[in-house]
Amino acid sequence: MFFEGIQIVLLIVFSIFVVFLVAIAIRALQMKNRRGFINSLSNATIIIIASVLYIFKSEQLEQPFLSFPFDLILIGHFLLMIGVQEIYIYRVKKDKNRLKKDEKIIKSNKEFKIEQETGRKALHLLGFLLIPPYFGLGIWYYNVIQGILQYFNISVLKIPPDLIPQTIAFLGILTALIFVLVPEIYRMYNNEYCLLKRFMSFLREDELYAVGPHVNMITGMLIPIILIPEPFLAEGTMLSGIIADGVSSIVGKKWGKLEFNKKNHKKVEGLISGTFTSFITAFVFFVFQYSVFESTIYSIVLCIIFAIIDFVPLGISDNILTPVVSGLSISFVNFYFF
Repeated sequence: MFFEGIQIVLLIVFSIFVVFLVAIAIRALQMKNRRGFINSLSNATIIIIASVLYIFKSEQLEQPFLSFPFDLILIGHFLLMIGVQEIYIYRVKKDKNRLKKDEKIIKSNKEFKIEQETGRKALHLLGFLLIPPYFGLGIWYYNVIQGILQYFNISVLKIPPDLIPQTIAFLGILTALIFVLVPEIYRMYNNEYCLLKRFMSFLREDELYAVGPHVNMITGMLIPIILIPEPFLAEGTMLSGIIADGVSSIVGKKWGKLEFNKKNHKKVEGLISGTFTSFITAFVFFVFQYSVFESTIYSIVLCIIFAIIDFVPLGISDNILTPVVSGLSISFVNFYFF
């Protein structure tokens, strides 16, 4: 049932994600960027895991999780981004003044100033874009699509009402992944052709010829979105790590004195503030849907995960690990204890 019709095309899109990420990983390896190679390959692995979870979820629901016409909309977004990127390349080639070599500005963690670090962490605010699909916009978007289908006498959507926000959020995060991943593959070979080059002005050494922090974060959020259907639980889980990471970096950079990680120049003050922020952010979301006791347990789990990942140098970007491990852990706690 699952592999009938357009769902095969949807899985091809997942496969293209993996191919892009493996290509970026190979490029990083060629440029002797070991950490960039690991991070890029980790993203590809997460996409594969997300694809398996997607199939499993669809089989549980006895229908595709991202059913028609949302799968076609996603494919349309992919083709649109390819077209926009190619138009951008055409304009760059046509404008001779922009053909001059564009040097990447590469910084180590220690060299980043607070203003630069704040600008980079502003990308974490992308996580807030998932709030509208979960709380109102998702239902509205679904009703609009359903109305269009009815107008053309096409089969009406049959997504269970409680799963509509999750479905639209999943569509949104995949669209975001398309919009950042397509330009990344161009950046690997010519930074001048990257549509998002203005957002990649400052790169760390492990991000040169490898995926940027925005790709890591978006890929990591796939797992909690697929595993957690409840809006408040899903949003709390994702934003807990996203906001905490930004606070940790900024506080550590501006006020940190005690260094516990000499390689990444992380500070104790940043770790403590990030852990506290992780707990508060999660609790604010969870308490809207769960009891104070349940909200506290969930929040403690998340802040412990954040603290461990931030403290222990695991060799993989915490932008990937935090949402993935958090999503798996909260799903486990929710299923077996509540």
